[in-house]
Amino acid sequence: MDTKFFDSLYEGDSANGTKLGMGLTGGEFWPRVDGCYILYRGQDGIIDHDNITAVMDGDDNQIAVSNQSLSPNTTWHYIRREASGCGLESPDSPPCIVVIDANGDMLGDVPNTSDPVSVEQLAGGKLRVRWRYPQIGQDVEPTGFKVYMDSGSGFDFDTPAATIAYRPWLAGEFSSEGMGGLNESVAIMQGVSGEFFWTSGELVDGQLYKFCVRAYRSGEGETQNTDYVSAYADATGPDAAANLIASWQEVPD
Repeated sequence: MDTKFFDSLYEGDSANGTKLGMGLTGGEFWPRVDGCYILYRGQDGIIDHDNITAVMDGDDNQIAVSNQSLSPNTTWHYIRREASGCGLESPDSPPCIVVIDANGDMLGDVPNTSDPVSVEQLAGGKLRVRWRYPQIGQDVEPTGFKVYMDSGSGFDFDTPAATIAYRPWLAGEFSSEGMGGLNESVAIMQGVSGEFFWTSGELVDGQLYKFCVRAYRSGEGETQNTDYVSAYADATGPDAAANLIASWQEVPD
């Protein structure tokens, strides 16, 4: 069996050993001669393979995992590995993703997290936010994106500055008016990642603004990412060039 399953130090009574039934052999030998499935979990896609979440018999098609403590605003990935009758594990299964919202409640199926996000200054004190949406591995397609803006008092995730529809198959500009947007957005198809942007209205010159973009699906929920980009609004533009020196020379005919 895999060396990580040896539990003789605890005579099979460690947290992992108890789930596997290693106490039957004093932690020395693999007791599940018919094989089993082992459930692991991890946060934000990083699976903890050292600590077993639960064990399923080979003919089980579901399992209830109790006494879990999942913090608000977190995303968890659960995977399953098959263990043979001699205690050798298979590679990871595709993940089951669980999203916990700010209230500590589990959301339904949510889209992938948009990535990456960038922001650029525009004339007139406007800022433009850009992001892409990766479709690979998504459980559900998003309805759209919510752009949140923080002007100094923190993000209000109940009130987006704009809501942009998910339209990766379009190329060119379209109006976000009527969808909660202040100006325009664009969707450009680039392989499996649609690129989007949203442009703010005129902002306060010299003020620092932060932006967070979340994908959402109507009736289910939105991603719980809190990463952001920031930039200062600039309504004046760059300073004029100074200390210019002119020179010339005669060019022969």
